[in-house]
Amino acid sequence: MQKSLVSIIIPVYNGANYLREAIDSALNQTYQNCEVIVVNDGSDDNGKTEEIALSYGSRIRYFRKENGGVATALNAGIREMQGEYFSWLSHDDVFYPRKIEEQVKCVKENNVWMTACSYDIFTDSGRRVAVPLLQFYKEGNLEKNVFSVIQSLIQFGGVLLHECIFERYGTFREDLRTTQDYEFLFRILRKEKCKFSNERLYGIRYHAEQGSNTIRSVDIERDEMYRMFLDELTHQERVELYGSDYNFFYQMLLRIFPIPGMEKSYSACLQGMRLNTCIAGEIEEKIETPIWIYGAGAYGKRLLFDLRCRGFAVEGFLDGNKKLHGKKIDGIICRGLGEQGMFRGRIIIASLYREEIAQELRRAGISNYVFKEDLDKIFMDVSPQNKIVEKIIGRYQENGWR
Repeated sequence: MQKSLVSIIIPVYNGANYLREAIDSALNQTYQNCEVIVVNDGSDDNGKTEEIALSYGSRIRYFRKENGGVATALNAGIREMQGEYFSWLSHDDVFYPRKIEEQVKCVKENNVWMTACSYDIFTDSGRRVAVPLLQFYKEGNLEKNVFSVIQSLIQFGGVLLHECIFERYGTFREDLRTTQDYEFLFRILRKEKCKFSNERLYGIRYHAEQGSNTIRSVDIERDEMYRMFLDELTHQERVELYGSDYNFFYQMLLRIFPIPGMEKSYSACLQGMRLNTCIAGEIEEKIETPIWIYGAGAYGKRLLFDLRCRGFAVEGFLDGNKKLHGKKIDGIICRGLGEQGMFRGRIIIASLYREEIAQELRRAGISNYVFKEDLDKIFMDVSPQNKIVEKIIGRYQENGWR
């Protein structure tokens, strides 16, 4: 019996640095019935991107169009695809060899139209971070409506979906240049079930030139995206996701609070909390004090805000960046791990490089640590009182921490 054809679509703009690696990863799939479609979105790099694509000859299908953004390139590829299944590979990312084979098997065995896998994040310097989706969130949580979208867990390169999804819900919004993937997934996952896999089958490259770092509209579109989350979900959907309307708005506030340029969404979260009643709950697990947060970036700042809203005092930040040592961040000191006499209590690791930091702590003889994601599981269904949250927000504003 003929295997289902899978269309791997690679949209690319000025991708000479990474395109060859992406195409090779698509061609080297263990699944034997794939077509690889490369759509050049009007690259202006003196023909370098086109030269790489054309060097593959008939092994790929190549199309060139005027520049219009990644959504327009994806939609052009979708119009040309001949496959029963669709998979999007960004030109700077890679598929691992068994990606398509395992995902086709998954959708057919589970009788679903789409699946999403775990992934690695890597950099050009060689740093690699595993993101096993089921390690910190139960499968039941991941499959709740749009939970994986709101929590920024699902990545489109890790998705495989059936062509009927486009027939039912349309394709990518071409007016969006940086959030077209989240808008699409938000639209689909409100209606369709996605089967999640903990196997890492996809690699996402972080680098300075990626669109989220260079496209000017990113802040505006991100704010509008969160407003979509806040405005469009129904009462029933909000309760399904986080147990109550109030907790939904609080959890959304946590997602938004450390991010600059999110004023519309920030105000909508506060308004939603004021209009709904907090259902008080008990946090059963006790957290040793004093508390130190390892990671003074966005994850750490978000955790600090959450802990303060729940009545926990935090001694300070730890961070590997020596430029931050001795400075106050959001009102607490930041120190280096080598400084002695401060690590009674609990260290909470709040960083993308969680395993790397955990190894560093173990080498230093420190075992009393947890990951931020472990606390998220405890805190997810228990929200603090609105009057306490507003008091903490007032402190941030008075002290210029936000």
